[in-house]
Amino acid sequence: EWVREPRHGNEFHALTTITAMLSDLPADQRQRLQAQSEVVTNERAGSRSQLFKWTAIAASFLGVLVLGLVVAYDQHLFGGESFVTRTGEKRTVTFQEGSVAYLNTRTEVRWIGSEHDRRVELTEGEALFDVVHDEVRPFRVVLGNSEIKVLGTRFDVYRKPNGDTTVTVIEGTVEVRGLGDAEWTRTLHANDQISYSAIGLVTEPHVTDSENAVRWRKGYYRFEDEPIGKVVEELTRYTDQRIVIRDPRVADYHVGGALDIRNVGAALHNLEAQAPLQVTENNNAFTLDYRAPEQKKD
Repeated sequence: EWVREPRHGNEFHALTTITAMLSDLPADQRQRLQAQSEVVTNERAGSRSQLFKWTAIAASFLGVLVLGLVVAYDQHLFGGESFVTRTGEKRTVTFQEGSVAYLNTRTEVRWIGSEHDRRVELTEGEALFDVVHDEVRPFRVVLGNSEIKVLGTRFDVYRKPNGDTTVTVIEGTVEVRGLGDAEWTRTLHANDQISYSAIGLVTEPHVTDSENAVRWRKGYYRFEDEPIGKVVEELTRYTDQRIVIRDPRVADYHVGGALDIRNVGAALHNLEAQAPLQVTENNNAFTLDYRAPEQKKD
């Protein structure tokens, strides 16, 4: 629960990202930085009074913090160009090293890499990555509590508003690593999918139809035997109008098919043909009410 608060989540993200970046540095750089940190600590340890002792502790802590900030700055953690889509928009982004990111609605991707470090951050939303193969420079997607590492492949990453993340591999191999107190690593191959949250795995890697995960590129959302509540949750991403379900019987009713996400109003009306519901649009909102099935006449 602590990491779900925005301020704490940002602090946790910065700490885990810096930790991951430190482990990725070349051995000579890690040794040099560790030596500098030890020098700072040893100098403080020689203080001859209680005042100097506490001052040394504070200075040592500050030294470690500065060290982390130096690493973060060197790895472009606080810089980089951002690419954003608004509601209903899609966008194609080509990074300087040649890899491509296809951004879905309400998405932000930020380049935080360098010439020798291929690294982006998915701040929110969903993106399909088409990564240029490079054995020497792995491509990394950084999220608040995880990191996705590939050499060259196609995969989709969906960072949901509730904090959960779903990774779907279309081609190649992907390594997903959870950071924090309970670290974990999973390797995914083509047509594998995994879901996880800030505190751990939601589902282990499992086989899926990966093409369904990226049908949004063609303007469709495909689903099978899903409750209308979940379907509406997905449709909400593509409109600024509120969608209100006023009866739990509607939310729990299961449906399947494909809906055009380019016209959410029409998509909702299409659900009327499958489910006992009635859609009303007013005051910049769609309302879904339960509609009792018609009684058959004798």
